[in-house]
Amino acid sequence: MQAAFPHFSPSINMTLKNTLRPWLARRLTLLSWLALIAFTISQIITFWFAELFSHFLPHYTVLWAVTAAVAMQRQRWLWAASALAGVLWLCWPLGSPAVSTAAPPLKVLWYNVNLDNPAAAQESAAILAAAPDVVAMAEIDLDDAGWQTLRQAYPHGCEHRDNSPFALALWSRRPLQSCRIVMAETDAGEPFPFIEAELDGRSLFALHPPPPINAELAAARQAYLQQAARKIAAAKTVLVMGDLNSSPFSPVFRQFTHSADIRPRTPNYLPTWLPFGLNIDHVLTRGKSGTHIRALPWAHSDHRSLLIEWP
Repeated sequence: MQAAFPHFSPSINMTLKNTLRPWLARRLTLLSWLALIAFTISQIITFWFAELFSHFLPHYTVLWAVTAAVAMQRQRWLWAASALAGVLWLCWPLGSPAVSTAAPPLKVLWYNVNLDNPAAAQESAAILAAAPDVVAMAEIDLDDAGWQTLRQAYPHGCEHRDNSPFALALWSRRPLQSCRIVMAETDAGEPFPFIEAELDGRSLFALHPPPPINAELAAARQAYLQQAARKIAAAKTVLVMGDLNSSPFSPVFRQFTHSADIRPRTPNYLPTWLPFGLNIDHVLTRGKSGTHIRALPWAHSDHRSLLIEWP
């Protein structure tokens, strides 16, 4: 016995097409206008809440592309152009040219490990397998015995011990010329740390400013980045890495890179933080080209680690 399948006449199919597509187009167009207005405002108004809308350009780009596919003919060009502009921005920066040097590149790993990471021992083993020369980590619980194997393999460096998301560490296999914790003063009631280190005449900075989830913390992030930028600008050959709690589409991020005189090296499209898939972990340099960055697979944190080869 053959199963009976519903069969719609051509007239019904045409009716569904003629009603569903305009209905979908109207709603997607409304959402696209809201996204375009929100993103534009985020670029021109210096207010912490408006800036939050700048980070979602990857999501807006997908929305504009879908809208361009179903929109009415007279609006299709607008959403196609918006999607194209979004794609071009997402593809920036272009990869820097490879530089051949006699010495092997310095391998550095950045990782926001998450303060509540349940598998420190497994994470340590994975980092050891990646074999970086230097490891910089945010939100590390230094009282967790699972990190001790990693610490023993990287005996040089410094750390800021804190039972909060602002614990920070930079460890090295080789002796460092210097490594110190710098406390950035803010109006949030407490200072926030960043690390400044020197290895083979090159400066390394590890940053983790507070997240801009309210006006006070947004101002604290701004003050933190300004103080870090002054330190970075004074150095010569620089590698900056960190969870900056800011995407590359934010005017706050652009102001920081300009003040510090550094260039972003992490691709804008690269998602480093869940659940929103945003790029808020960054690698920035000055004085060296040919930097290669690889995001390692997601593990037990809500962030991905970045493995950097710095010539």
